[in-house]
Amino acid sequence: MTIKTLSPKRFAIGLALTEALVAFSGHAQDVSSPESPGAPPAATRLVVGPALPPILSQRLRLELGLRDVATPGVASSTNAVEPNGLSSATQRAGAARARRVRPAVHDGVAIRQRYFLTDLGTLGGTESFAYAINDNEEVVGSSRLAGDTGSHAFLYRNGRMIDLYPLNSGEIQTVGPTGINNSGQIASGLVVGGVYSPAVFDSGHGELTLLGSLGGVTSSGFSGVATAISNLNDAVGYSYIDAANRHAFLYFNGGMTDIGSFGGYSAAVDVNDRGTIVGFSSSTSGGSAQAFVYSDGVMTNIDPFGFAGESVARSINNLGDVVGEFLIQSKTAHHAFLYKEGVFYDIGFPESPETVAFAINDDGQVVGATLVPFEDLCLDPQTGEDVVCTRYTEHAFVYQAGRAADLNAVIPAGSGWELAWAFDINNRGQIVGYGSVNEKFRAFLLTPAKSGEQCKQGAWKSFGFKNQGQCIQFVNTGK
Repeated sequence: MTIKTLSPKRFAIGLALTEALVAFSGHAQDVSSPESPGAPPAATRLVVGPALPPILSQRLRLELGLRDVATPGVASSTNAVEPNGLSSATQRAGAARARRVRPAVHDGVAIRQRYFLTDLGTLGGTESFAYAINDNEEVVGSSRLAGDTGSHAFLYRNGRMIDLYPLNSGEIQTVGPTGINNSGQIASGLVVGGVYSPAVFDSGHGELTLLGSLGGVTSSGFSGVATAISNLNDAVGYSYIDAANRHAFLYFNGGMTDIGSFGGYSAAVDVNDRGTIVGFSSSTSGGSAQAFVYSDGVMTNIDPFGFAGESVARSINNLGDVVGEFLIQSKTAHHAFLYKEGVFYDIGFPESPETVAFAINDDGQVVGATLVPFEDLCLDPQTGEDVVCTRYTEHAFVYQAGRAADLNAVIPAGSGWELAWAFDINNRGQIVGYGSVNEKFRAFLLTPAKSGEQCKQGAWKSFGFKNQGQCIQFVNTGK
């Protein structure tokens, strides 16, 4: 690996995603786990969980970076002039038109596509997490090291997991890497001189390039991070402009450009091959953020409730279709959305208080995570008795053209996996994320099962089947 910048000192840390997660703010957040029920006696009464289960809601928000939880007291930049020459007030005025939310477009017909499942393994530790995939089946994510002494970023290529140290592998880490283009260029960051800074690693040539900064560094030594990179080498992310406030950036032709905000903070999450950027921004320093689309120098608020809403745009395909999540009008749940040709669609699951769409490919296939309710026994603090209650667990899903499927229902039965988070989907329909197997989190790759030919030449082994015939039977019958 050839590195163009100073290599940071190696410092191994443990990054437990269920215990400490780095939101888009770049700061680790402590996350509690739901209380485990004790030995249950007979149920006495039904207790229905709240619309937003407090612990799971907090966990989801911190894990997904839904709120700007790390910068509640940042200085206001309402009067700042944006790089495109428009003031924040002008951008806000042009974006404040309220939009109607089309109802959920599920038609009740499940997606019938079945998927082969591949365990991507680890860098020697017990757990791994996959966040992005390109059209060449190259996957990036994070994995624990041997002995679970720390975590390093990885690249999975040709059936092998490669350690990407020092990329996102030092004493400061963010969730990720979260972007890889078809040339194998990876968007992320690394620690140099004690400061975590945005970077792009070219895995094909072994070159790592620092992208620069918008001038700010937090007290914890965080400057910014690159979150995505297009096939035309445009990289986006966010960088701090002072010690407390951050702005979305676009990096191209060797330079970083501040693309501004609605007046407060902002972050870019994705960019397509047309140079259109999506992310989230707030109108005040400590307020809620709204999803934006940035094109031709203009940042547009696409939240259906304008600046009264709360939303995040997480992915955009090359047709300009955008997905993410938003707080519904009743403020009782967050639903996934699809923004297509100027129309904002609610594609959330009615029975779930939290649904997030993470990615959309050029065929309009959407993947994400949702909270699925199930009955359990919980301790009633008022009576001291165990009662029937509603709990929630995370499940990965895929959605297309009004049809949705829980990904756990379209993988081989008896696999032992519970797929929790689907973070990305490429234009071949392959999906990456992580789930639990043998009580550990592991990165997975799902490949559409279309033909028995995919089972030949020993490929059935990588899909976890006992023999080729079992693999072909799954393709033909789903069993």
